[in-house]
Amino acid sequence: MAGRIPRSFIDDLLNRVDIVEVIDSRVPLKKKGREYWACCPFHGEKTPSFSVSPSKQFYHCFGCQKSGNAVGFLMDYDHMEFVEAIESLASSLGLEVPYEKGSVPARQARDTFEPMFQSMERCSAYYQQQLKQSQVAIDYLKNRGISGQTAKTFGIGYAPPGWNNLEGDEKLLIETGMLVKKEDGKQYDRFRHRLMFPIRDRRGRTIAFGGRVINPEDNPKYLNSPESTLFHKSDEIYGLYEMKKTVTNIDRIYITEGYMDVVALAEHGVQTAVATLGTAINNRQIESLFRICKNLVFCFDGDAAGNKAAWRSLEECLTSLKEGRLARFLFLPEGQDPDSYISEFGQDAFEQLADQASTLTQFLFQKLLAECNINTLEGRAQFLDRLRPYFGQIPLQSLKDQILAEVEQRLGQKIDGRMLRLLGEDRPARAAPARLPEQHWTPTRLAINLLLKKPALANSTGTHHELADSDIPGVDLLLKILDRIHDEPEISTQNLLDRFRGDAHETHLYKLATMEPPVENEENLERMFADCLQSLQKQYIDHRQKRLITKLQSGEGLTEAEKIEHRKLFTNQHRESS
Repeated sequence: MAGRIPRSFIDDLLNRVDIVEVIDSRVPLKKKGREYWACCPFHGEKTPSFSVSPSKQFYHCFGCQKSGNAVGFLMDYDHMEFVEAIESLASSLGLEVPYEKGSVPARQARDTFEPMFQSMERCSAYYQQQLKQSQVAIDYLKNRGISGQTAKTFGIGYAPPGWNNLEGDEKLLIETGMLVKKEDGKQYDRFRHRLMFPIRDRRGRTIAFGGRVINPEDNPKYLNSPESTLFHKSDEIYGLYEMKKTVTNIDRIYITEGYMDVVALAEHGVQTAVATLGTAINNRQIESLFRICKNLVFCFDGDAAGNKAAWRSLEECLTSLKEGRLARFLFLPEGQDPDSYISEFGQDAFEQLADQASTLTQFLFQKLLAECNINTLEGRAQFLDRLRPYFGQIPLQSLKDQILAEVEQRLGQKIDGRMLRLLGEDRPARAAPARLPEQHWTPTRLAINLLLKKPALANSTGTHHELADSDIPGVDLLLKILDRIHDEPEISTQNLLDRFRGDAHETHLYKLATMEPPVENEENLERMFADCLQSLQKQYIDHRQKRLITKLQSGEGLTEAEKIEHRKLFTNQHRESS
């Protein structure tokens, strides 16, 4: 497994790579003015709104608001993992990715494991060849409505009866779990008389198999490869490689519980389904899927076991609910699973059912309200107590605010400090985060825009931390940017934006960075930036004066330090006015 990549290498890579070349090789761009444009590859449109800036080295879509640097584009468009994207860009520049001491470079790991990968590919080819020769297996797939093309897409094969069919390096076959070695030293094939589903990693390499019985009397119904050097089932997702290879614009991912669900959905036109590998889905897998698509639909049977599995999935989802991400929970009619439902009713009916699936908060409230009688004081207290651990794990404040509003509606009372404390929130009332004005230039907004255009402007000014004690919208974000540049005086625009990857303000910063400031030439940038800070200082002084005067008028009196501050502020104001 690849180790940690030094931040300095990532910064240098972003500074050296040309994002126009990266994107143009995948999405043809046309130059218009200073920027390059195309129809957005992430949402359907007829008029180009997807902009690529060669000077700032980032892309931004004015339609769907997707933004990012070259690494982000490869992750969004090619569905790469972060390390994969770094390696791909480095390779294009002829660079070797360094890894911190003690870690193993991904290429070295691949070379070490290559014999095992080759052995697994030979097994997969053997099983696919055996499928062509087995009328029993072919008839089984036909009866299940699976076409030859779908079987080929997923590499479905057949393990014939018998104990010693596999040929090859016995050591490798044992190490990958394809052969079972008994205590007496004898060995035999793990999979016999089963349909074989190759489990592929994110690069399409076969790392394990899932075998399904053809004879309903055989047990177990499903048999997976054991854990091995190549295969860790809690890290892998069945169908992920096939989905990424087949679909470019993934707008929804269906998470099912079995291989046949994935294959049947693909057969009927739903090509964005995946499945866990015999275990409950975990947060790492959910986070991996959310990086590919922000809209996940968990599909479950409508029985007690399905409800239990859905609740476990909800619990694993909570910490991944960041901005723009949506998790839904689809419960199929009793006795149905995705395979049987779409086979009987078709793609349109299945997708309509998914459109009506419960959101995470709806499912959360449905379950807790079913367990607590909120018509009694005790039931309300129990409800808040049950809600607290789930509420506290959610990182997205806007979603937490929506949940609080729902709690108010359900309980019929306003959220007060006591109720917030019961939910683990040690604050008076959570206000929505400050948003910068969208319709015109304010000093704060313009200062941020200028810093994104030319980060070195921050080197001519101080930290201005005193501005934090004001009610100026957006000033907290401005101070964070100033602090970041002061920590890294040579930072470039693309590296500065990359520091805010995953931050709540990330999308807004990219949008601001696309805008051209009202300045005639580069020489005026410093003067305009200084004017912005001077204007903010005036707003801060006015704010402090009003606060101190209010305190005086209340009869509370000022501390000695506040008296000195009041005289100083008054003197400064008097000088400026005269």
